[in-house]
Amino acid sequence: MPTTNNTDAAATVTVRSGSRKMMIAGTVIGNCLEFYDFTVYTYFAVIIGKLYFPSQDPTVSLMSSVATFAAGFITRPLGSLLLGLYADRRGRKAALSLTILLMAFGTGLIAITPTYDQIGVAAPILIVLARLLQGFSQGGEFGTATSTLLEAGDQKARGLRVSWQLATQGTGTILGAGLAALLSATLSREALDAWGWRLPFIFGVLIAPVGIYLRRNLHEDWVASATEGSATGILRELFTTHLRTQILITLTGMGGTVTVYLLNFMPIYAIKTFGLPMATSMLVGVSTGMVTMFAGPLAGATSDRLRSRKTLIFIGRGALLVGLLPAFLFINRTPSVSVILPITACLTFFYAFGSATSFTLMCESLPRAVRATGISIAYAVSVCVFGGTAQFVSVWLVRISGDPVAPAWYATACVAVSLLAVSLLKETGNKSLR
Repeated sequence: MPTTNNTDAAATVTVRSGSRKMMIAGTVIGNCLEFYDFTVYTYFAVIIGKLYFPSQDPTVSLMSSVATFAAGFITRPLGSLLLGLYADRRGRKAALSLTILLMAFGTGLIAITPTYDQIGVAAPILIVLARLLQGFSQGGEFGTATSTLLEAGDQKARGLRVSWQLATQGTGTILGAGLAALLSATLSREALDAWGWRLPFIFGVLIAPVGIYLRRNLHEDWVASATEGSATGILRELFTTHLRTQILITLTGMGGTVTVYLLNFMPIYAIKTFGLPMATSMLVGVSTGMVTMFAGPLAGATSDRLRSRKTLIFIGRGALLVGLLPAFLFINRTPSVSVILPITACLTFFYAFGSATSFTLMCESLPRAVRATGISIAYAVSVCVFGGTAQFVSVWLVRISGDPVAPAWYATACVAVSLLAVSLLKETGNKSLR
């Protein structure tokens, strides 16, 4: 093993071209499965609310269900801390294999848990536990996967490689929403409520071994000193030397995570507020996933050519800042799929355009020795505090204010704060990794 140091060369994964491609493939495929498993819950929140959180008030039942969705974010900070440290000390491969295994267990538990009518209060407890396990896994997934993509190659294509983190999130969304739409269109409502809703979760468990196999067969040859460092040393450096950066990248993620979970909430919003058919409204999720899958790499590659991350973040987030409120106003005045579909697709494009490059900026702002830990914690805190509660806050704001566009005001404020944080970070697109 070469002598360790903190230079860019020593912080890079030494792999052959073919092995590098396999590393990227294993990372993004596993990441797709992780986000599919975690987000598919959203598309069945209405049914899960009725089966596991029964109430005479349908809104209360729905709020309980989305609150359980938010519960999946409570354990994210803990997962980000423990799994991020594991990745920085023991290598990316070990951490990536563990995260997908934990996610599979959580998804499987949701798939087999009996309903409230069958086992009483134990049912919602098991669902909450499953979401907590999924959240713990997801807490370590983002930082480890994104750091792996950043480091698995040369400087010229860093933005493009990291953008696959976002693109595979879109792919996972397409799988989840597409399967939900298919089931809603082909099964009766009685069959969907009785057993059909479980099929997407079973599917997630069945395909998980593919991601586990790929990740366990990744090649890596870490030569960074962090693999031999202590957890205490990593945390000390992160929260002393890099504290300001850590705070800024946490706030940078705020606008994006609130926006994406608000857009993911649109199928529920459409069913509840406009009375649209469940199968039709799921097409919103498919369209946003497709836009994310293609817009992410486009933005990443563009940022590489410009050698600037912040420029594209300002474009993407700026468009959201001025477009969210008018979009929600128009949707509420003309509630139809033909209106919701293009508007959410447009908003998703600007979200993806800013987020793909913000992920790269966040990673490049921290050195290799603390990167996976720092990014995992920053992203998990941002998603936990703001993204994980976005759907619950949206339902609550509409309920107490009577204003159906209240969620747009909330999202706009979060985007504004994230833009301020980006402006305070240093440009990294033209710099070598530390």
